[in-house]
Amino acid sequence: VAEHIRLVKAADGLVLVYPTWWSTMPAVLKGWLERTLVPGVGFVFDRRGRVRPGLRNLRHLVGISTYGSPWLYIKAVNDNGRRTVQRTMRVATGLRARFRWFALYRTDTCTAEQRAAFLQRIDQSLGKLR
Repeated sequence: VAEHIRLVKAADGLVLVYPTWWSTMPAVLKGWLERTLVPGVGFVFDRRGRVRPGLRNLRHLVGISTYGSPWLYIKAVNDNGRRTVQRTMRVATGLRARFRWFALYRTDTCTAEQRAAFLQRIDQSLGKLR
């Protein structure tokens, strides 16, 4: 965990890629967030005990996820994985990081062309960060 913390503190960008299962991120990713974004890393307390951002160097945050369900259903159940990532990083960066989200819905029934277009959209967008 110490090495992961060192890397996150040094990073100016973070890309999280995961499948959405049962309306949220896999437990291993949630556990990683809970072990790495601890007090002193993901957030700090000021002299008054208020929570302040700990990752002020982070400028880019990218989330990439696949969903078995259609967009409307994901919207109805609040897209918990995405919300967890956004809220966690909002605290950690103090709104400094630009947040981008890429989602592929209905992965069980999408075509090879739809998957290719999804990957191309990610490649084009992330290529601009270089």
